[in-house]
Amino acid sequence: MTRSGVHCFSLAVLCLLKIALAAPAPERYFGFDQSAMRVFRRGEAPVKTTSSSSATEMECPYDVISQPGEYFVQSSEAMMCTWLFLTGPSAVVELEITELDYPCAEDSFVEFFDGVALQLGVFPTEAGHDLPVQERVNMVCNTGSRVLLSSQNVAMLTYQSPANGGAFRLIFKHKTIQAPCNIFSPDSSGAFTLSNFNKQKNCSFATIYPGYINVLHMAVGRETNEARLKCKGMTDMVQFAEGNSLELSKMNIEQRMCGRTGGKSPTGPEGAVPSPADALHGRDGTAASLVYKKRAQCTSGITIPLMCQMSVVRLVSSGQHDNSITFTFTRETGEKNECVSF
Repeated sequence: MTRSGVHCFSLAVLCLLKIALAAPAPERYFGFDQSAMRVFRRGEAPVKTTSSSSATEMECPYDVISQPGEYFVQSSEAMMCTWLFLTGPSAVVELEITELDYPCAEDSFVEFFDGVALQLGVFPTEAGHDLPVQERVNMVCNTGSRVLLSSQNVAMLTYQSPANGGAFRLIFKHKTIQAPCNIFSPDSSGAFTLSNFNKQKNCSFATIYPGYINVLHMAVGRETNEARLKCKGMTDMVQFAEGNSLELSKMNIEQRMCGRTGGKSPTGPEGAVPSPADALHGRDGTAASLVYKKRAQCTSGITIPLMCQMSVVRLVSSGQHDNSITFTFTRETGEKNECVSF
């Protein structure tokens, strides 16, 4: 069980343990593997702290951390640890390294990855990020940057301590941003919004469960009063993908959609800008709770089942249109995996 205040989520899907890797991971920051995915579970346990500090000790070999605060790790022997830091959809991860006590060498390092790198793939993919994968890695040494910032709501930290041990301390903050793009969600359900904010970029939602996408509101591409399920020749669209990998080339695109559906975007006098701390805080300050409140008016009736280990919603934008899609994700409760090799 994970410590109190750190919300970790359940991953009890049998097929996860059966996924075969086509080739060994080429870099060490791909080390957050299938066994680590089991850390995504519900539950709470007592917070571990030192007697002289309110800082929380990070668990090894894996931990998932979503609560802002001060954290530390201390070891007396060689060990490898990997931590996933998560914020709400409208924030990014900020880590400030406040103390370092280890030699910076090949067998001793702290490494930051902008995103999440599983043996199942990288999120965001290279096509959905401003930087190549290699440039999203930041080695933290005495001469390196002590403030690390992600580009989306998830980041990964890997620690290799030397034979005689080592220690470091950090402060984790949620930094609110105005134009969130990519969302990684280990939660089993929720409401989310993707938007390009009238820019040429691709934004994605990814989760580690099979489940059902229900489209509440969509405005993508040319103005039209109906949703199109055939978007051949269109430069702007939404792709709904499923697979046992996070790499889009290894996933099946179950459906493509463009056009408009769901009526007007869910807003209203009761839709005052909520606190950014709202875990489902969405585009333009519209909280997902308001989406649920107006679901009767907005539900499009379009539901897309995604029955593989990984579910992805990808908004493809040329920059010619102000695109957005609001949807709910509901996890498939059965232990099924209807994937085939794509």
